[in-house]
Amino acid sequence: MEANKFSWDYAQLERILRAYGDTRPVESVIAQYEYEREMARRLLQASREERQALYKEVYNNLYQNFPEHPGLTNRHSPQRKQKIRRLVEHIQPFLSPESVFVEIGSGDCLLAYEVAPMVKRVYALEVSSEKVAPQPPEVRNFTLVLFDGFEIPLDNSSVTVAFSDQVLEHLHPEDALEHLREVYRTLTQGGYYICRVPHRFTGPHDISKYFTEQASGLHIKEYTYYELAVLFRKAGFSRLNALIKGRCVPARWMGALERLLAPLPHRVRKRVAERLRVFRTVALVGQK
Repeated sequence: MEANKFSWDYAQLERILRAYGDTRPVESVIAQYEYEREMARRLLQASREERQALYKEVYNNLYQNFPEHPGLTNRHSPQRKQKIRRLVEHIQPFLSPESVFVEIGSGDCLLAYEVAPMVKRVYALEVSSEKVAPQPPEVRNFTLVLFDGFEIPLDNSSVTVAFSDQVLEHLHPEDALEHLREVYRTLTQGGYYICRVPHRFTGPHDISKYFTEQASGLHIKEYTYYELAVLFRKAGFSRLNALIKGRCVPARWMGALERLLAPLPHRVRKRVAERLRVFRTVALVGQK
């Protein structure tokens, strides 16, 4: 179903929404999609200097104007809590009581709060405070840092483990490499960046999944393992692994599998990728 600003098949769209388990009114979803599509256009056309202010504006307005956004309404859902538990289980092997942990694009900060008892210090980096959940009183080694999405306000070689989940796809492609270089700068020698993004083969994963075959909302670019690994290497990371069900495997293995699927027609490739169950997310671990 191709999106058209002036003509909507409401009945078809409602069937699509309900098939995904989305219970929001059709009108709300259309309004959010049109907002995201327009903001994505602005971000893609903006200069680097303009984007420094625009990221914060875009996401503040998104969460203020669309209170039914799943990122707000699902914060305390059983599914969200289960996801956090699973992510913490995957992160924990990289942590120690002396670790300095940074979550980039921390959103509600619930994951950062869960990690806090396991490490020496936690920093949560965000461009917007609209989603941040109240800090539990027992968490005293946590700092929320609001930043412009570009320059990470932390010292060189000060971070043991950096983590992001569903962040890089929101950045302008030109900003993604700069982001990785900033993370690399802050990591200690031997430190890790665990980066999770939606996989392009099973996308789109943003609101445009209801309307188009390619991401056209605020997922500015969805990646494959190969594409993300190229950026990591350009940023300086020499050792790259894919994190599959909590286990590290060489990232090149996933790239080889992607090359087999890439020539397939979009719908066939998506169906096969979904059945393989390893292409829902790109989970890449880069070591400095």
